[in-house]
Amino acid sequence: MGEPVLAASVAQPITMEGRNIIVLYGSETGNGEEIAMELAKMAERLHFNTVVGEMDDFKLTDLLRYSLAIFVTSTTGQGDMPKNTTTLWKSLRRTKLNNTNCLAPVKFSIFGLGDSSYPKFNWAARKLRVRLLQLGASEFFRPGEADERHENGLDSIYLPWYQELRESLLSQFPLPKGIEPIPDDAQLPPKYNIRLVPSTGSVKDKITNGEGHVSQVEDNEQLAARFERMSTDSEATEAPGQKDGTDVPDSPPAKLLPIPGSSTAQVVCNKRVTPEDHWQDVRHIEFKVRSPRRNGAMSFAGQTLLIYPKNYPEDVQKLIDLMEWSEVAEQRIEIDWAKGTRPRDYHIFKNATIRDVLTHNFDISAVPKRTFLEFMAYHTTNPLEKERLQELTQRGDSDEFYDYTSRPRRTILEVLEDFPGVKIPYTRLLEFPIIRPREFSLCNGGDPTVNVKDLVISDEQDTTTDVYKFEILAALVHYRTIIRKPRQGLCSRYLRHLPVGTTVQIGIKPPSSPFAMDDPSFYSRPLIGVATGTGIAPFRALLQDRCLVQDQQKMGPTLLFFGCRNAAADYHFREEWYTVPNLTVHPAFSRDNDSSSTEEETKLALQRAAGIYDAGKNYVQHQIRQHAAEVGELLRRNPIIVVCGNSGRMPKSVREALEDAAVGSGVVVDREEAKGWFDRKENCVYWQETW
Repeated sequence: MGEPVLAASVAQPITMEGRNIIVLYGSETGNGEEIAMELAKMAERLHFNTVVGEMDDFKLTDLLRYSLAIFVTSTTGQGDMPKNTTTLWKSLRRTKLNNTNCLAPVKFSIFGLGDSSYPKFNWAARKLRVRLLQLGASEFFRPGEADERHENGLDSIYLPWYQELRESLLSQFPLPKGIEPIPDDAQLPPKYNIRLVPSTGSVKDKITNGEGHVSQVEDNEQLAARFERMSTDSEATEAPGQKDGTDVPDSPPAKLLPIPGSSTAQVVCNKRVTPEDHWQDVRHIEFKVRSPRRNGAMSFAGQTLLIYPKNYPEDVQKLIDLMEWSEVAEQRIEIDWAKGTRPRDYHIFKNATIRDVLTHNFDISAVPKRTFLEFMAYHTTNPLEKERLQELTQRGDSDEFYDYTSRPRRTILEVLEDFPGVKIPYTRLLEFPIIRPREFSLCNGGDPTVNVKDLVISDEQDTTTDVYKFEILAALVHYRTIIRKPRQGLCSRYLRHLPVGTTVQIGIKPPSSPFAMDDPSFYSRPLIGVATGTGIAPFRALLQDRCLVQDQQKMGPTLLFFGCRNAAADYHFREEWYTVPNLTVHPAFSRDNDSSSTEEETKLALQRAAGIYDAGKNYVQHQIRQHAAEVGELLRRNPIIVVCGNSGRMPKSVREALEDAAVGSGVVVDREEAKGWFDRKENCVYWQETW
């Protein structure tokens, strides 16, 4: 079958002296990277010579070589810069640069990605902007700040900002007469080149000659009727089983990617800890990994475990069939990259085939971004499909796009099934989103070294390494929307079916906590914990760390407010709390005793209609207010406060409850004083770990 005929022309930007722009991003999850790539493509369409890359790939002096600079950064942890910005950020913060105006020639704009449930919303972008201005740089366009909490996500702020930026670039930096912007329906050339490694046989000739696909053409009336059903279709086909004559295994292959800084771990426990009839499948999973030996006890409390999931073979095969790649699927590939264009988290096997990279590298079960649907429109020759894809991706109307993709959680694979005329060439594989590692807070602390026993990856003769145990508490994503087939996360599916003894690829991410766990005061200071659901994981790790103190009498008092639905279903680790010295637990079971009279129900309905979402419930914020005296007693003793769990309404509600407790217990005079009290380190350390 080979290479399909492109449905859209490829336009080459015109190179003009002095018309250049650099787009630098800082990103943890890939959102910042994706926006940076989209902004770079927009600039290319305006004939800017464009360079895009991670901030740490560039030096401070590199900024001076470009007419314009655009920064895109997320905020991580407690208002921190992303990991791939730290080198440039450190360079910018050097004291000797103060009052030098060293960046006076730089004209920049900045776009921040944040989550308003965190106290330091978009802090990284704000810090970066202030420092650039201090060093003499000037803004050519206003800053933008997106909020993941918004109903339509980041796009609510980003799309209008994007459009205004484009208009501003054309206005401030007009194109010469006779040169027009590259239209959106023309495809830009890729920044990479994928080549098939020649093999013997007749297939080779078809591949190297770029032979096109023969697409099945639907009757226009049939196609129009199918589009009519798309946004409400609840008859999505179930994933197929093994095809006749095709050897498709049931689970992902054991082969592991060569990821720098990662380790090979073995699954030693994968246990469901919620009842089978509970609405959520929560797993307590333990891994063991061999790592270089270190002197003395050590702890990983507060750190994050990175899991690298894989696609299932049946899904990979379905994509291969849809794109008509069967004759090239087992061919080895090589990739040439333009400078700065290799995606983060993209690691490839030596001699990898197309099937290999589809299995290990591309998230085909992700909900597609707008840019992917725009890309699909370039690769269909069916005019009705092209028109429908263009309607869905109109930047002025995001509701239709969200109704089709995000709200029902349609996957890339399902969208490609809806548009059978789309045939993406294998040479554009890298337009698919990269599989990013999934993050899970470690739920074990103390000394994680364990004895070597029945460990597949162990070497009994190795005396230079130790075996460490890592535990996570994972709530698996599995739910229903208007689409009949249940929705499940890529990593959730991967973890659900991991047998004991399986080897997996993991990484460790340093803690974002604003306190040092090797500080002696960590053990003696009071600890106030507020955790909901699997948010108990990092708090459990901290408690196990505190229990390392030799004199248990010196361990500071601990107050835990834990929220879940039912005492019998998801009160995680309840049996452990009785063994921890100096610990008081106040659980909040939101679904137990959930009965009230008609009069009470009417009253609650009125309160909820007035915007009091937690009226009549038993949430952690209610327990904090009920035990304000206990909270106040610890607030007077310079405590560590840890808030872990869902990043929706909970963090804000907990903060307000703590402020009320501070007022009610006399720690502060009024609510106004309470608002700033928790931000001052001389009063407390406030750590929020939510997701």
